[in-house]
Amino acid sequence: MSRHQLCTEYGLRSLPSILDKLKRERHLQTPQDVYHVTAGKIGRLLKLTCELFSREGEDNFIEIWKNFEIPKRWSRLPNPITHYNSFMMSDLLRLAMIMPFLLNQFLKESSIKRNETAMIQRIDAFRVSSVPKIIISCWIHVAKTMKAVFNKKFTSNSYEELQQCLEEEFSILPKVFVNFVNLPNIHVNMHLLMHAKTFEHLLIPKLV
Repeated sequence: MSRHQLCTEYGLRSLPSILDKLKRERHLQTPQDVYHVTAGKIGRLLKLTCELFSREGEDNFIEIWKNFEIPKRWSRLPNPITHYNSFMMSDLLRLAMIMPFLLNQFLKESSIKRNETAMIQRIDAFRVSSVPKIIISCWIHVAKTMKAVFNKKFTSNSYEELQQCLEEEFSILPKVFVNFVNLPNIHVNMHLLMHAKTFEHLLIPKLV
């Protein structure tokens, strides 16, 4: 049996593929999946935020959650306290839009466990009252970054906005929440601006 017949029978190539000679730069030619990365980051922040709540904080959050008016086109979101594992990625992206408003309506010193306050307080050791504002600030940075990442069209101004948002988020999250230190979803921030400039856009999910 000839070599050609053997290759045909067993699905082999008689000559190397021209694609075998291609060279690639793994960060430039294989962009990270921004949709999953962003949703994963928000999911981690949600879990860590809910773990900070005292009993009073949980009760207040649930009360605000029940009465908060969401856009009519959205499906009803699961309760983050009791049904965290039911959140889909699209739910997490929507949640990031409204979480700063939810927290701003109730979050105060007594809403947070004392030991958690002490951990976060290292950012501003002389003002316990600033801890709730710092937590809300984390969510604001995440929401602004999400908006910048999923821009439909990038201009020179929006590239600058994206870079600023990524750098600020990269700075604040690991400072406030130690579980964000060395997290791959945060490290990816260092590559997203390059991807946006290379491919002219990043992945745009349908949120509404």
